[in-house]
Formats: sequence, structure tokens, C-alpha cells
Amino acid sequence: MSQRFEITSVTHEVGRIAFDWDDAGGTYHVYKDGEHIYEGTSPDFQDTDILADTFYKYTIERHVNDEVKDVIVMQTSTFSVEKNKSNPLQSLVMTTIIARTQIALSWERLSNTETYTIYRNGEQLAQVDSNRYIDRDFNIDEPITYAVYCERPIAQSEETFNNARSFIAKALGVFLPEENERPANIEGFTIMKSIDKPTALLASIRDYHKPEPVNHWSFRYKTFLEDDILENPNVLSPNRYFKGDNRKFDPESDNYRTFVDIEITANNPDQPITFTKKVGESVAYGLDKEIRDSETATDEGIFLKQSNYNRNESRFILEHAVGNPLTTAPDINYEVMAVLRRNGTFDLTGFHDQSPNHEIYLKKGETHRWIPVHQSRSEGLAYMSGVTAYQYWRFSNIN
Repeated sequence: MSQRFEITSVTHEVGRIAFDWDDAGGTYHVYKDGEHIYEGTSPDFQDTDILADTFYKYTIERHVNDEVKDVIVMQTSTFSVEKNKSNPLQSLVMTTIIARTQIALSWERLSNTETYTIYRNGEQLAQVDSNRYIDRDFNIDEPITYAVYCERPIAQSEETFNNARSFIAKALGVFLPEENERPANIEGFTIMKSIDKPTALLASIRDYHKPEPVNHWSFRYKTFLEDDILENPNVLSPNRYFKGDNRKFDPESDNYRTFVDIEITANNPDQPITFTKKVGESVAYGLDKEIRDSETATDEGIFLKQSNYNRNESRFILEHAVGNPLTTAPDINYEVMAVLRRNGTFDLTGFHDQSPNHEIYLKKGETHRWIPVHQSRSEGLAYMSGVTAYQYWRFSNIN
């Protein structure tokens, strides 16, 4: 019999998830999202009762003499043949396995990516060439957030016309400041997974304290310029400088280029989703740094493309395209797809320009604490050219 109790393999096919685990002896019980679906002595299981693009949480208990000896928790998503080309992380298969001896992460490899950098609670752990990572040195009594980061050139993206876009981005990069960390033609991908305290997750189903239903979600997305005054990259423009927001990342700051709040309230079925959008004033300065002009852009480019609400979950797609009303310049572009469930789990994916700063926060229940979902610093105003690479992100959790 195996001395460890860990999942040894997971297979994803269209309409099927199969997995097996170390045969440590005893009787095994498998639960899916808390519902009992298997009992037996064989250390394997396959599930065909699944939906596309959905996360499922499996709990495997090992019983000996009617006593729970070991528990494994696995959260995994279903395989999808049709990928979202505009947001490739949205349909990516992700698996997180939690046992007392390991936390294992695996992800469907993005095409044309080779190296992945792994972070735990913001600190770099490793760089790997495979699409999996096992952590055996973690604090079992503390919540953990992992991040997986990789890059690729635009030319290797799935989107149409990206070869031409890549050529222009490379040409633009010649004129950008040398201190820019990321080349203009390089796409960045960040996958984040927030895990509740492992000791709580690894309790038996009988002892597991199911989270209270979340009846209220708050989602906030702001773009801002970190500096007080920024130089216009267009040296021929009479608007030589623009006023910035002069701040760092802060969910409560009133200084921003654009602001979006989405409130979801399960207790108000007549109006479950409230959508608020604002645009900050644009101010231009001349060469002498005296004010030349000021104007506020329209908010018509910020809208909920789609929103669905039911008893168990809410979904929305947020699109954003807002320009500078004082000069001819591309819009600030981003998109978010969100799934927020009453059981307290969420799955957020999105992409955005590399400028200006982007910050995204989430709040669940009646708490006053904002959860940082994604924070990205600007690479400079020139990165709003419309041909530079997007940055892609995904953030989900297990509770």
C-alpha cells in the first residue's frame, strides 16, 4: 500500500474528467461540490455528468473502519475544444490538488509558451518548463495565493492579423524608453489561484464548515496614471503634458481615468445588478506646464455587454474603450468576464492595454475588505498605441 495519499493522474476529455489516486487501503468516498457520487475500494473515478467551461470541486475521503483517515481536495475545470481566441485564459483547463503532503498546480499549456514562473503569495518560487508544479513546503494553516506567469510574442497569438500587429509593435519598440521591462510585442499571461486555509479544506465532509451563502458581491475596476504630470509621447502636439492622478494602487481613491463599480445583490431579484461608471477629467498643459485645455470624455464606451443572474451564480461581461478627449489617441481598452457564485467561489478573466495603470478588486458578503484581483503598472503612454500586446489575467479561488 502507498504511504502517501495523493492524486496521481487527471485526464480531461470533452464531457469527461477521470482521475486516480494512491491506493492507501480502505474504502474511498468521492464527493462533487459536496454531493456524494462514489463509494468503493478502487482508487479511481470518472465523471461524465459535467458542463463545459465549469469548475468542479472533488473531495476524496479514505475510510478505515468507518473513520476518515485522509482527505484530498481537487478543483478542476472541464475541457473545451472551442477556445476563446480574444481571451485565451478564459477556456483554459486548470487543476489544483490539495493534500496534507502537497499542493499541485497544473494548467493547459498555452500555445507557443515554454517557460512558466511560479509565485506564492507574491514571492517567486520557481521557473518550470512543464505545465505543472508541486509545492511541498507550504503553511497548511494559512491561506495561499499562487500565480503562474508566462509570455509569448503577438505573432504567435491565436488572433487573426497579429503578424501585422506584431511587426508594428516591434517597430514602435525601437522608439520606447530602454527602461521599459516588457517589449511592446510581448503578451503576458498571469493565472492566479486563491486557496483557503488547507487545514479547513482538508476536513471530512462531515466536519467541513460550508461557507455562508454570499448574497452580495462588489466588483471595482479603475484605470489611473500614477504620475502627477506625464509627457505626451507625441512631440508635435501643442499639449506637451497631461495631468495624472498622482497615486499608487488604492481601491478607495477618488483619482482615476475611469471607474467602474458593479454590485450584485441576490436578495433583490428585481434589480440584482447595479452598474456605475465614471470618467475622470482630462487636463492638458503646454510646454510651460500651464493649463491649455480640460475636458471629460464620454462614458459611452463602458458597458455591460452581457449579464445573467440566477439563484446560484451571476455572470457578466464588461467592455471598456475610453479615449483622451483632448488629443487624437487610441482608447484605453479592456474586457472582463466574471462568474460569481453564491457558494463564495469566483472565476474572473480579462485582458487590457499595457497603459495606463489597471487595478481590479472584489468584495464578497458584507465585509469591508477589498480582495486585490489584478494590479498592473503602466508601461508608458506610448503603449496605448493600439498595436502593442495586451496583458491577460485570470483569478479564481477554492473555499
